[in-house]
Amino acid sequence: MADIHQHSVIPNCFAEHINSAYRVLQHSYKVIPKLFPGKEVCVMDYISGKQNEKAIEIRFETATLSCLFDENDICDSSFLFLDDFNDLQHYVDYCNKTYIYDYIRRGWIIENHCLEIRGQKEEAIFFLR
Repeated sequence: MADIHQHSVIPNCFAEHINSAYRVLQHSYKVIPKLFPGKEVCVMDYISGKQNEKAIEIRFETATLSCLFDENDICDSSFLFLDDFNDLQHYVDYCNKTYIYDYIRRGWIIENHCLEIRGQKEEAIFFLR
């Protein structure tokens, strides 16, 4: 299995996006925006029923990374929304070359996390948990 930290030097947007989705996990709500200087970042704090929910979105050139948080304001899952459904094959090719695919979990294993594709017609979402 490839070490996720090795890929940060690859000049490839697919690698950058996947690595960013992994990198935000286990970071706090306050720290994540600081990880992306120069990127558009949307920080959301909203009320859902009786709970206070938080989310962060980071805008890349061809995708948007969304981060969700647990009750301690630590990122426990990230979603990568692709702008162009046609890019999906490039992401799959990158993941197949870089990570081991687990057929039981239906995703690529990145250390102790699973990267899945969730999608509907013409929309692909990479979900990392």
